[in-house]
Amino acid sequence: MKNIIYSLSVLSIILFGCKVEPIGQQPIDNIPPGTVSNIQVKNIAGGALLTYIQPADEDLLYVKAVYSLKDGTMSEARSSLYKDTLKIVGFGDIQERQVKLIAVDRSRNESTEVITTINPLEPAVTTIGQSISLVEDFGGVHGYWENPTKAEVSVVILKEDNNLEFVPLETIYSSVANGEGVSRGMDTIPAKFGIYVQDRWENRSEIKYFTLTPLYETKFDRLKFKEVNLPNDQGGGGGGGWNNKASMWDDQFGDNGFSSPGGSGVWPHSVTIDLGVTAKISRLRLFQRLGSYIFAEGNLRKFEIWGCQDLDPSGNWDSWTKLMDCTSIKPSGLPIGQNTSEDEYVAINGEDFINSPTNPKVRFIRILVNRTWAGGDNFQISELHIFGDNR
Repeated sequence: MKNIIYSLSVLSIILFGCKVEPIGQQPIDNIPPGTVSNIQVKNIAGGALLTYIQPADEDLLYVKAVYSLKDGTMSEARSSLYKDTLKIVGFGDIQERQVKLIAVDRSRNESTEVITTINPLEPAVTTIGQSISLVEDFGGVHGYWENPTKAEVSVVILKEDNNLEFVPLETIYSSVANGEGVSRGMDTIPAKFGIYVQDRWENRSEIKYFTLTPLYETKFDRLKFKEVNLPNDQGGGGGGGWNNKASMWDDQFGDNGFSSPGGSGVWPHSVTIDLGVTAKISRLRLFQRLGSYIFAEGNLRKFEIWGCQDLDPSGNWDSWTKLMDCTSIKPSGLPIGQNTSEDEYVAINGEDFINSPTNPKVRFIRILVNRTWAGGDNFQISELHIFGDNR
């Protein structure tokens, strides 16, 4: 009998004692909130800022704006009850648009929509597209554009194929004020190219077309390089294979190369190289000291490349022309000491730093190091390759 009573008790618990708890905010009522009022519009590039007075409902959760982008695609922006402003973005033209503002309460009841009109200003994708240009570069083409608002865009370089169709060669993602990007690996024969700008809403600028002939590019002969010792440069200061400047072009990679002296009380440090030929430089490929040193210690982070044709033995910088401002970029963006396989790939295979094709020919280059990854007072270069037209 006790067993029967026990079984009945368990069954009653199963049937009546277990409740399925609902998930999420449950409706409290079905009364919609009041509407937003006193809407003010400030038109901006590709959108608008809307300010308003919220309804006085105590259970207000947020205000949303509903609007249509290109091709009728519907989009939505929300602002919490703690704000009275909504930002509407994503328009690729300056056509007049209607936006619906709707208040939503904690029971997910929606107010009657209030419609307001906006007139977006010219979007960034259009203004950037007007500034974009494409010029001949070493082994390819080089694009330039102006992006004063630092909008996040992608710039696409196209090339006409054998079917007379323009196909993408390179996509450069950029959000800097003065952007540039290259596409390489081409023969030195005339070809037709195109270039345009696109934003994350797939708004596009008009394509600009160019007929260009990529410039000749080759790797400079390292056996012609020579050390140059100027009075205000730094000599070798490391042990092992890190003493002489020629270690930068001995075709040995890893834990060897050139190191400037630490603890000298002088900073920044510079080093000078005779290329052995007067040439136009297209790019430098820098190889880091490997192992636990990648994107750390004395590996270069910020540096400048200067050049000249005639050497002033005094070391005076007045006779030099700045060719490049260079910044080493760690792909992962992780703190020093934390490296991904992509970081290691760049360190092992070298990092390219691009020279403008409009810069003059030089015979001598000078590397001025302003900052290393560790922020110390000496720098290290395992290996250095130089490319360009040395004919």
